[in-house]
Amino acid sequence: MPQRSRTRETDDVEELLGDGESTERSAGESSGRGFRARAKQRAVDVFSPRYFLVAAVVSSVAIFFGGTLVPLVGDVTGFVAVFLASFLLGAVTSDSRILETAAGGAVAGGLGFLLQNLAWMVVGGLPIAAVGVGAGLLAGGLGAYFGGDLRDGLTRDI
Repeated sequence: MPQRSRTRETDDVEELLGDGESTERSAGESSGRGFRARAKQRAVDVFSPRYFLVAAVVSSVAIFFGGTLVPLVGDVTGFVAVFLASFLLGAVTSDSRILETAAGGAVAGGLGFLLQNLAWMVVGGLPIAAVGVGAGLLAGGLGAYFGGDLRDGLTRDI
């Protein structure tokens, strides 16, 4: 049985989470594409829907397990778990995707806060949901930022 060898230089995680083709194109290649393709590539460079979905799922799983398996201080452990999951996402990927990770953390924080405090949601409504969304946004964004900063510091030449 022949051994498999890697012939490409890309990272497996980036290949999994990447939305479009390579953004490193020469001027000749980019001028040959149509307006719609260039606009789509620019939009994906700003906000990647695939990475957002991955971040939302990872953050949702983290807030569920962090809030239920480690019931330390109410809802705080769930948001600590979102921070740690976002930190790992930021440390693993080579692109800085703070916006997508923060938005995924906000979705997970809102859903987690809604499901854990359903009785308060009936009484308080939207302002209470905003607390969960804001905390998830903050935890996801900070986790991705610090994870990317750690990755950058470990891979930079001295």
